[in-house]
Amino acid sequence: PLHFASARRHRRTTQTNMAEPQEEYEEDGEEYEEVTDEEEEYEEEEEEEDDEEEAAAPAPQAMTPQAAMLQAMQRQAQAQAQAQQPVGPKEWAGLKDMPAKTQASLNEVLSRMTSKGQTEMTVVFVGKQGAGKSSTLNSVLNERVAAAAPFQPETLRPLLAARRAAGFTISLLDTPGLLEGDAVSQRGMSSVKLAMKDRKVHAVVYMDRLDSWRVDNSDRAIFKALADNFGMDIWERTVLGFSHGQLSPTQLPYDQFVEARANELRSAIRDTLNAPHLALPHAVVENGSRCATNKDGEKVLPDKERTAWVPKFVSTLADVATRLLDPMEFDEQKTYSKDDPNKKRRLLILPMLALQVFVLRPFITNLIRADIKKGKGGRV
Repeated sequence: PLHFASARRHRRTTQTNMAEPQEEYEEDGEEYEEVTDEEEEYEEEEEEEDDEEEAAAPAPQAMTPQAAMLQAMQRQAQAQAQAQQPVGPKEWAGLKDMPAKTQASLNEVLSRMTSKGQTEMTVVFVGKQGAGKSSTLNSVLNERVAAAAPFQPETLRPLLAARRAAGFTISLLDTPGLLEGDAVSQRGMSSVKLAMKDRKVHAVVYMDRLDSWRVDNSDRAIFKALADNFGMDIWERTVLGFSHGQLSPTQLPYDQFVEARANELRSAIRDTLNAPHLALPHAVVENGSRCATNKDGEKVLPDKERTAWVPKFVSTLADVATRLLDPMEFDEQKTYSKDDPNKKRRLLILPMLALQVFVLRPFITNLIRADIKKGKGGRV
């Protein structure tokens, strides 16, 4: 008789080892080999021997109560050990890979803040899509934390990167863009609220591009939306960050161009919010690989002083964080907008009620009674 050896081997493999994935094959065109009676008897004897060996194998012994208790105690000890592991910010590994002079400058800034009794600084990045929020966060930490690439869809949730160095904790919060089309993105604004919820914020960075030469109505809508949702306190601690700092202006020297661009954005914010007192310091960053470096390997800007922008940027944030004594604490239950419709003209409620009760009601009542006396009143 003809038997299909491949089918027999496939069945035996399935019986003895069920954990392995089954191989897929096609029946059409497969070659089968012929098996004689002697070979068949030999295979059957092998199957019987395998079955006897499996039957003779010792059955797993039942666990005693003492062993079960010991195993449970071991698992509980492991769970407690994992729970006791310190949970918090990571060590700032990227700081060690920075140039030595940049490390020294950053450590000096952190030490200056620590000497004033401040051991942490939380910074929130806000702005339009493509302004350089994620790239700046990565450059400051010298680590690839936030996804930042051209034509890559932006994340819809805030991202927190907290790092610890020399007893100081710096926390950077990246948020989605605040513009959707030509209007303010409510989803993006909700993400900023989520980032600030139950968190003490020391500084805010409003990112924009240095090579963007004008402020339009969508920018002004963002200025007002931030003030309406978070109050003017958010602008009191805001630093204007300008990305794409490695540009070459054609009509003005670099320093004058940067100052004019910063003044333009600063004036637009002050005028839109009717707040001429806002300081709004600025800092320029360059996150691209084409950023120039000095002899010490630091990333520098093309200004006259060849400023190393990473220490300058962090120092500007530290100045804002230490200038204001109390950090910002966002309260989602509080109404920050001055244009709250529930409060609009509410002072007129009592005068209008008094006018209705003491003037209009008696006047109308007297008219009705006069008509009744003249016989002009009808039945109801």
